[in-house]
Amino acid sequence: MKTPSFLELKTLVEYLSDELSGAQLQEIMSTEDGVVMSFYRFTQEPKMAYLLFDLDKPFPFLGLFFQNPWAKQKKTKPLSLFLNSNAKNLHFLNIEIFEDLGRVVRLKLGIEPDPCLIEFRLIPKQANLIVECNRKSISWYPVKELAQNDLKYTQKDEEEIRSIGFMMNQWLARRASHLLKNETPSSGQSPFEKWKKNKEKDLEKKTKALKAIQDQIKQFKIEEWSEVGEFLKNNSLKNLKPEWSIYVDFKKSASENMQKCFEKAKAAKVKIHGAEARLQVIKQEISGLSDLTQEKFEKFLAQQNNKKNQVPARKVEGRLRKMQIEESKLVGYMGKSAADNMDLLKKSKPYDIWLHLRDYPSAHAIIHKQKDQSVSDADLKKIAVWLVKEGLPEKKTQMGGKFAVVYVECRHVKPLKGDKIGRVTYHNAREILIAI
Repeated sequence: MKTPSFLELKTLVEYLSDELSGAQLQEIMSTEDGVVMSFYRFTQEPKMAYLLFDLDKPFPFLGLFFQNPWAKQKKTKPLSLFLNSNAKNLHFLNIEIFEDLGRVVRLKLGIEPDPCLIEFRLIPKQANLIVECNRKSISWYPVKELAQNDLKYTQKDEEEIRSIGFMMNQWLARRASHLLKNETPSSGQSPFEKWKKNKEKDLEKKTKALKAIQDQIKQFKIEEWSEVGEFLKNNSLKNLKPEWSIYVDFKKSASENMQKCFEKAKAAKVKIHGAEARLQVIKQEISGLSDLTQEKFEKFLAQQNNKKNQVPARKVEGRLRKMQIEESKLVGYMGKSAADNMDLLKKSKPYDIWLHLRDYPSAHAIIHKQKDQSVSDADLKKIAVWLVKEGLPEKKTQMGGKFAVVYVECRHVKPLKGDKIGRVTYHNAREILIAI
């Protein structure tokens, strides 16, 4: 089977654009030969679609299937780990082909202006998959510069165009032979099936817990500690009913046993009250877990996606200055002393963004964000301007000028051991120029 020609690829890109419109990326699986990305389609049937990137150098291929043709060939690769970390739960934006580069397709996930870009080169002997997310990039093979494409190549009217279905079947016959042997590559469950199975397990556990608590309450109620205590108020152990002998210790006096019985009765009342409160909580949880419909799963997906744009609430203490960007829910903090700066840095997450004036002593500014949340250039500039104005003497800022601000993830910033004035070392930093 040959790789899709340029005209065939154009048709394929239009098909993928329609089939994946609004779909949400669920899982990324890699093999020795390429990558499969599973998408959940909210408005089309079947719900699951599998976008496949075959990186076979002689014959690269791009296809869409409704079963995972490589389900049994999973092998962990750096690119799939990167995608799972940075692109999972993002929505499909668009897919386009670049005529000036030939058979090069670019897929966008997420939201503008900072989407995740996936570039697939279906050029024989130059096949590659390149991913760029959150200002970081990774590729399947080493990236080589592409020559400008001859536009004559894209205009072969006499070329025979294969249908999309025919190309998919050709690829399956050559690269997914296990499908022809009546195996079930779709034995890997879809995200909805996995979600449903997990919910059913949780429901089973909660139901068992409910019965255990109900039995516990019943046991507490049938115990006769109070009745035995009342009896021992005016009677001796000799007159005790035989069935009550399990509640007393005959080596102790009647008054000691009476006191013990009343203590046990009081403790039982407290336990019954606590168990009944827990019972109501579990009943509510069971009610929530009982809805295993497609609609409930889609709400779950929406919640997962919304979490990407929420900054986690963190307790930040000390004499800190704060700047909040309402549109993106980002928060920037800046210390008022070397001790504040060090404390702020130590309590930050590895993926937070650290900023500092280059060639000037200044405070550290740190942007708190979610692990997979991107920071736009506009937001970065706002925090950088704030750092310059707050971090430099007033006379210096009044004079104006241009100031370079370095920024890097906190994981790349290390305090100097034993230093008392807040100095650090850093690497992999970028710069932004601020004019005041």
